[in-house]
Amino acid sequence: LVRDSKIVAVASETQQKAAEQTVALLVRDSKKVADTLDETVQRVLAQCVTVKAAKSDEGGNSVRWDKLDAEVLEQLGAMDSLEEKVAAANRLLELSSTTRVDNFSASLAGIIRTIKKHGMVFKDGNNGGGNSTQGGDGGKQGRKSKAEKQAEKEAWQQILAEDGIVENDGDDDEGGGAVDDTAELGKLTGKPTAQDLILGAIPVCAPYSVLSQYKYRVKLTPGSVKRGKASKQAVDLFLRSNDNGGKKNKQLVDEGAKRDQALIKLVNENEWVQAMIGDVRITSAGASKVTKKQKGKGRSKK
Repeated sequence: LVRDSKIVAVASETQQKAAEQTVALLVRDSKKVADTLDETVQRVLAQCVTVKAAKSDEGGNSVRWDKLDAEVLEQLGAMDSLEEKVAAANRLLELSSTTRVDNFSASLAGIIRTIKKHGMVFKDGNNGGGNSTQGGDGGKQGRKSKAEKQAEKEAWQQILAEDGIVENDGDDDEGGGAVDDTAELGKLTGKPTAQDLILGAIPVCAPYSVLSQYKYRVKLTPGSVKRGKASKQAVDLFLRSNDNGGKKNKQLVDEGAKRDQALIKLVNENEWVQAMIGDVRITSAGASKVTKKQKGKGRSKK
């Protein structure tokens, strides 16, 4: 065809059919797949994806089948028994009513995997199938131990985490909340003794009042010394410090001081520089001697 002096290509009938088949393969109608499921399963799934219509709209609530992928619905239909299908649908309904579900397809797929791997008993011991019982004794034979229930709960939470869903049942006191790291912080000390088992040294920079009880410390005031040079001066001061603590325990204290100095030497120079602030002046005792010593080294190299 010629339109506005331009040649416009017209798709042939074969090309149009190919395009329609491609769209049919890529975009499948979830409603048609849902119609093939059992009526009970359809009814439960419809409750999961039913949304309230706007006030201006007429006709009440609407069922959003597009929230469920056709492939996942086919996986649900391919499950072994109707009981498993109903249990999966009921579990999705329970999740949607207790937690926020952003991806219904991923949630349903995770539920299907859980049922295939662990059976229909979920973390709360509910098989998702209503009031049905196992056997003729009221389900007593199907009861699981506390350890088995905990293992199933952890497996279920792992599957939900893979699908981007985090459940919060109010069990923060059982470890689901913030991590308590007070025990790890208690292992840090600024006053190591000769009897302590020290694993390593960590350079820190903080207000001097906070570090007033630290064994190895220097005082920083505004000045012109850069971070690299200031960190070297601080290390030299730490290595020169010698707290004898009296003649009685001199040998024990010397061993602790040697250990501390060895650990200070193991700290990477980059860690010292990162912990140090720039443009400072060290005003601690013995700082002037260290400065003169460094200047003497610089002159001797020249």
